Amino acid sequence: MRIQNLFSCLIVGLVLIGGIGCEYDDYPDPVWDPNDEGGAAPVITSMDPADVAYDGLTVVTINGENFSPTLTQNQVTFNGVVAEIDMDLSTAAQLVVTMPVVITDAALNAISAVQVMVAVQGAYAGAVYAQDFSIERAVIEWGGFIGEKPEKLPNAIAVDADENVYVAAGDKILYKLDTLGVRSEFGTGLSSVTNDLKIGPGGNAYFARNNPYVYRIDVAGGAADRWHRVGSKIACFDFNVDQNIYCGGKNDSLYFVDVTAETNRGVAFSDEYIYTSLRVYDGYVYVAGVYDGDDTAVTVTQAIWRHEILAGDELGPRELVYDWADYEYSEEQNILSMIVNSDGLFYIGVSEGTGPAIININFGTQSVEPFYNAVLTSPATSLTWGNSNYIYCVRTMVASTDDLPTGAFRIAQSLTSALYYGRN
Repeated sequence: MRIQNLFSCLIVGLVLIGGIGCEYDDYPDPVWDPNDEGGAAPVITSMDPADVAYDGLTVVTINGENFSPTLTQNQVTFNGVVAEIDMDLSTAAQLVVTMPVVITDAALNAISAVQVMVAVQGAYAGAVYAQDFSIERAVIEWGGFIGEKPEKLPNAIAVDADENVYVAAGDKILYKLDTLGVRSEFGTGLSSVTNDLKIGPGGNAYFARNNPYVYRIDVAGGAADRWHRVGSKIACFDFNVDQNIYCGGKNDSLYFVDVTAETNRGVAFSDEYIYTSLRVYDGYVYVAGVYDGDDTAVTVTQAIWRHEILAGDELGPRELVYDWADYEYSEEQNILSMIVNSDGLFYIGVSEGTGPAIININFGTQSVEPFYNAVLTSPATSLTWGNSNYIYCVRTMVASTDDLPTGAFRIAQSLTSALYYGRN
């Protein structure tokens, strides 16, 4: 039996050896051509911006060679995260992309030594940007209010000439944040809700709380002074070129307040209008608010209007500059705050809703664009501009969450403010 088994194994082995020795030429063509050298490798020659971009926001132009004219065959990545190529602006020599969201760690505000790479279909090697490149968050928390008890949550914000930030909080305290965002108590005597806050002449802090008074806290800090009574309810104000005040709210008129003489007078009829935000710009007083009357002939019920500043600080008639009904989300979001850049473009902070937190309105063209929609969530309760390219914002949520916290934020961008007369 053992001999038979050995013989059988020998026969099988010979058959296998014979099969291996046979020539078999029915293989499929190889998938990989060993002689194919691939397409020309792409090269990045320059980028704009060259060294830093804002996470999720900045439009980056990558110039180079050997990019594919079929734009879908190119891929741009930042630390491995794919960026969307603008098919309308890009060419075989220039790829235009929007920076994707790369920073996912909540503890990080920036990433340095970011690898920027272009890969092209058919090329075996990709292009890597040779210079140092960094990504920064455009929006960062400022002052440490996130996670505080509800009574300390902020609701108004202002900036002085030295870039110190002042935040009015629900605990009735005015906080001062230095240029590093370090917080200290500065003033007392506020309301749980401060409707407007500005830094005025001499560095004094002025605020309104929807009652007949404008309040003031001395530049050295301390208790608030019920500084000046104006009309019935003051909710918003701003300084003019002479550092006097225009103010409004739910009143029979917009009022002019002489800061030195501490006198006031009505300068523009506003009965049946409730104003929530006011900004002095380029010879006009701009106001945002609602019509609260019952005149059926009035068809514009929420808007931004303006009054021309005339001789003697009087105001001209009300002019409509933007009908809020034209805004896509007007039925669910209201105007809360206004600032304006040096080119005259207005930034409008709006209430909670599915629309953006801040929109840009060009009053000349009536065009509306979201501002930083990828990284900002409504509301933008109070906005103020610093002395350079920083905007500061307070978000006051009805129901704050970990994903949408109430707090104060610093927003970096490339433009500067129109003149703010309270500190300039």
